[in-house]
Amino acid sequence: MSFGARLRQLREENNLYQKDLASELGLTQKTISNYENNERFPDPKTLSKIADLFDVSIDFLLNRSDMRNPIEIIAAHRTDDPMTDLPENARKSVLAFIKLVKEDLGIEE
Repeated sequence: MSFGARLRQLREENNLYQKDLASELGLTQKTISNYENNERFPDPKTLSKIADLFDVSIDFLLNRSDMRNPIEIIAAHRTDDPMTDLPENARKSVLAFIKLVKEDLGIEE
């Protein structure tokens, strides 16, 4: 699928006329028509505006991916401390085990 076809698809899915999209982007209706007919191609700034407007990636616009918007990567670390749910004697056992493993591996605290 070409850039123009993707743009037309997104515009139509959002129930926009070419003149509406042009207005949103600060362009003319003719420019949008040229994009959709693959007669012209947007500059990087306009391409970015289009992606933001439709909440899709530039790769999707360029047909480099079928994923409209890649899933954001969320940090895999925990912000809570699972040790807080343990009774005191269990916390001591876990800490003793960690100390034992570190000693066994030669890791200094």
